[in-house]
Amino acid sequence: MKNKIIVFTFLGYIFCLTLLQIVLADKGISATERRTLKQFPKFELSNQYITKLDEYFLDQFPFRDEFRSIKANFNFKILHKLDNNGIYLDGDYIFKSEYPTNKESIKAFKDKINNLDELLLTDNNKVYMVIVPDKNYYLENNNFLQIDYDYIYDEMYELDYNHIDIRDILSLKDYYYTDTHWKQENIIKVVEELDKTMNFGYQKLNYNKNTFDKFYGVYYGESAMKRDPETIVYLTNSILNNAYVEYLENEELHTIYSLDKLESNDAYEVFLDGASSLITITNENSLTDKELIIFRDSFGSSITPLLVPYYSKITVIDNRYMSSQYIKENVEFNDQDVLFLYSTLIVNNSGSLKG
Repeated sequence: MKNKIIVFTFLGYIFCLTLLQIVLADKGISATERRTLKQFPKFELSNQYITKLDEYFLDQFPFRDEFRSIKANFNFKILHKLDNNGIYLDGDYIFKSEYPTNKESIKAFKDKINNLDELLLTDNNKVYMVIVPDKNYYLENNNFLQIDYDYIYDEMYELDYNHIDIRDILSLKDYYYTDTHWKQENIIKVVEELDKTMNFGYQKLNYNKNTFDKFYGVYYGESAMKRDPETIVYLTNSILNNAYVEYLENEELHTIYSLDKLESNDAYEVFLDGASSLITITNENSLTDKELIIFRDSFGSSITPLLVPYYSKITVIDNRYMSSQYIKENVEFNDQDVLFLYSTLIVNNSGSLKG
């Protein structure tokens, strides 16, 4: 009798979940995972249809986030696994595995930078490079596999630029607990370090700290572990407030910070409106008449505002979204400082960069 109760309870549970999946409307996106969910596929006579159907049911499964959380907690707290789907926990910090070292990607990254150099840069440009270590670099737990950071930096130093190594001035506390990025309020020291080589006239400036207390980083959703929200800080002063900004994809926005993004799925996009391919920042209150061109990934979004006081014009290029030929047609290179600023994440996964 007891076994029958268990069997009928289980069958009833499966029936209820199936019924819910039929009745409930499909979700378009997963807020926790920050991705589009699979929709019911159009019927087709192919082997791929079964795969698409399977992906759809997995994405639209009722209480999916709750089940993901149960699985993650079981793996970490009961089975004491080191990772769950490539996500590591170490204290309050969440990390994502970037192992192994992708030497082909690193070579491709160098080739793409050389291509930009040959196509765009002139003898009048002063060129600098900063490779930002992802926060796994500061993970002290030796049980987690890491990419070969020394190999990456050695390869980057083969590029004939003025290299600025910032590894020793950063630490884990300069990064968010649940996100991959660094904290803007903690990287003024990086600006000071850049000035030692770039000589743009760093000064200790006063900033107002503006806060948003409901920030959940990208690893929060991927880990499926419950965490308290973090505080994201964005810095302002009169110079930044009066700078005039033009975005290629957002013609209505003319400020350094996109405050609407604070309520989006990724509050980090408050910095320079997130994924923007081409941005120009004009600063009539510049401390110098110098100009700067930055090639960057998302790490550049939060440090660029801190460089605004020292340049009359900054052109920000994200060549994940813009080809070198388009850059050539829209940006003039002549007598500016040029800064290549990328994270080790991009170097090790350079397929996202356009040629």
